[in-house]
Amino acid sequence: MPLPTTPLPPASNLAACWAIAVALLLCLPLPGCQEAQSARQSAPVVKTVRVIAESGAEDRTYSGVIVARHEVEESFRVGGRIEKRLVDVGDRVRAGQVLAGLDEKDLRLATESTLAEWKAAISNQEQAATEERRYTTLLARHVVSQSEYDLKHLAGDEARARLEKAERTHKLAVSQLGYANLLASTDGVVTKVSAEAGQVVSPGQSVVAVARDGALEVQADIPERRIADLKNTTAEITLWSNRDVHYRAVLRETAPAADPATRTYAVRYFLPDTDDAVRLGMTATLHLTGPARERIVRIPASALFNQGTGPGVWIVEPRTGKLTLRPVTVDHYSDRDAFVLGPLADGDAIVASGVQKLDAGMTVRLADAPQEDGQ
Repeated sequence: MPLPTTPLPPASNLAACWAIAVALLLCLPLPGCQEAQSARQSAPVVKTVRVIAESGAEDRTYSGVIVARHEVEESFRVGGRIEKRLVDVGDRVRAGQVLAGLDEKDLRLATESTLAEWKAAISNQEQAATEERRYTTLLARHVVSQSEYDLKHLAGDEARARLEKAERTHKLAVSQLGYANLLASTDGVVTKVSAEAGQVVSPGQSVVAVARDGALEVQADIPERRIADLKNTTAEITLWSNRDVHYRAVLRETAPAADPATRTYAVRYFLPDTDDAVRLGMTATLHLTGPARERIVRIPASALFNQGTGPGVWIVEPRTGKLTLRPVTVDHYSDRDAFVLGPLADGDAIVASGVQKLDAGMTVRLADAPQEDGQ
């Protein structure tokens, strides 16, 4: 008896069944793909910055002021009341020019008084000399004793000494009368006036300050941590009135002690090539350029990581996200950044924060990297 047979489905239905089976198989996640997707999702996200190396020659700037190398504080050699002041700040003066004058009345009276004493001493000395000559003759005739002659001789010596003293006192009074006029000791420019007409001054009290011609300098204040580098730097200045012109500067003087308030050292740079545009009191900018050295990189201070063997930074491979710790040397710090030396190239991506949570060989994702579909 023949067995019953089941009719086969049409070819079109069979192809549709195979398509459904293949689609179901593709929808099933493979173990390897699932693990890779899970690893990508578990990789930490880090914020990175790109390295840009700066020039190895460090250029620092400080504010300064144009001053004279030699500034003379002119003062009277005698005291008195100032009767006149003939110069003001900014005036040019010549050596020997009268700057100010005192009231001469008291000085003239003193001169006349010493002159009278000198004349009296002359008369007294002539009288004593006459008496001594007469007693010399009487002693030779044995009319007076030796002791009486000795007294006249001593009186003559005293009269001569008094005459010498009176003469010198009169000369001193005449000199003091001449000191009533304050004369400039050098050619230059008046930079400061410290007294006015009618003011009573004492000997040596500054009245006028004169900056000597021919030597201008720039004075600036340098932080104490930079003092040791001054001898190895090249210096030049620019004026605030014209920043396009540069003048060569040569270090001449460094203050031996720091300012107690600012803890900075005052330095002076001589300007050998100045022109008429450089004037006293102008504000200048001092540019100090250090010697050429290894290129320096500025990075966030939070990017530094130290495992006990020295500071380093995490380098991220952009394509794979692999981390590598690269050692660096810190040159100096600013408020938020660190300046480091080391084998860092322009364009290297370094981790900027959270470096303590990373390990070598770890795979990370960049915060600014594009996300894949489905993640």
